[in-house]
Amino acid sequence: MGTKDWFKESERFNEAAAFYDMYRPSYPSALIERVIGEASLTKESRILEIGAGSGKASELFLDRGYELLCIEPGPQLAELGRQKHRDKNVRFVTSRFEHWSGPEKDFDLIFSAQAFHWVPQPEGYKKCGRLLKPGGRLALFWNFYLQGDSEMEQEIAEVCAEYEVFWFNKRDVIEQRVERTVAELSGSGNFRAPEVYRYPWDSRDDADSFINFLRTCNGFIGLKEAEQIELSARLHKLIGRNGGTLQRNFICTLFIAEALNSVNS
Repeated sequence: MGTKDWFKESERFNEAAAFYDMYRPSYPSALIERVIGEASLTKESRILEIGAGSGKASELFLDRGYELLCIEPGPQLAELGRQKHRDKNVRFVTSRFEHWSGPEKDFDLIFSAQAFHWVPQPEGYKKCGRLLKPGGRLALFWNFYLQGDSEMEQEIAEVCAEYEVFWFNKRDVIEQRVERTVAELSGSGNFRAPEVYRYPWDSRDDADSFINFLRTCNGFIGLKEAEQIELSARLHKLIGRNGGTLQRNFICTLFIAEALNSVNS
């Protein structure tokens, strides 16, 4: 982030709540089933979600009949989640995770989708360790956006980087991120070394869908209106020149670790 205000950057997603809900990608079903199995969840399990947004990942657990407590700092995002899932067994709390007080050793699973990098560390890992029951699991997952080798994909990556709105990554950069996260979790003193699972998948977008996805990114939100218009025009031209469709490739990566606590700790 350089000299940017980390706290302010993390709050910007709230400004694009409706776009976030419509245009952010979901997560593979196999990943959710892996979490459920690794955490040995039952319908009585206590589950906490950190940075729930509008409930993109939440719904994948709610639709399977689980109860969730969702922490989300953005009031508009949290309200959107409440309305979307008002018929489900879920409660949204509008708060930053580090400011929220919850009962210790109360949760069987804590998970965070596309959000845990906004939690200050090492306090975040320590707090999760305190909140989990002995043997409970922390599951962190991200859609890592893979840069393809085609000329269009390279051009789009360069344009997005030029405006500092979004970064695609080569596989080696993604693996470096994976290694850092494993080292952070293992070195926190609160968890066993995590298991890592990768789920490649892709989506196809037209120019409008891709630009609306960018509207959910804090870099795009921070641009002046004239810059947003200019960038949108350039992307329309690029994608239109290549048949009007952009294939986006993801490596959705799950880190799941067992809490190192005990009944008497």
